[in-house]
Amino acid sequence: MRKLGEKLKYLRKQHNWTQEQLAQHLNISRSQISKWENGELLPDVQSLEKLSNLYEVSIDFLIGKHTTKKELLREMNLLYQTDRIDEKMLDIIDYFKQNPDMEEMIYSLAQLPAKKRKHLETIIITLIQEFSDAVK
Repeated sequence: MRKLGEKLKYLRKQHNWTQEQLAQHLNISRSQISKWENGELLPDVQSLEKLSNLYEVSIDFLIGKHTTKKELLREMNLLYQTDRIDEKMLDIIDYFKQNPDMEEMIYSLAQLPAKKRKHLETIIITLIQEFSDAVK
């Protein structure tokens, strides 16, 4: 139940909506959204269908059903309204999912102001390049 809630929260934030705004789109209470995101309650089938349509993703994607790479690529490209996500990007995402500490650090980095983030990104890229060259 927790993963569904995390995915719903992530999708809501991708659209820059508050829980209240999402609740208005779905014609339900804000507390209902909160319970879904906190894993206290599962959305009913009708709500899953509405969420699927609203976010333009499949219900399978919402509930975390295992999908093929091809299906996942399609869903990710729809979600981000791009065609630039490829298998290489999925491998990077998978790497972060397998390394939650790194995932959290990258997420923290993404939240920094642009100037600070650019400086840290340069340092990280240089460090990775030097380490990669050293182990070849």
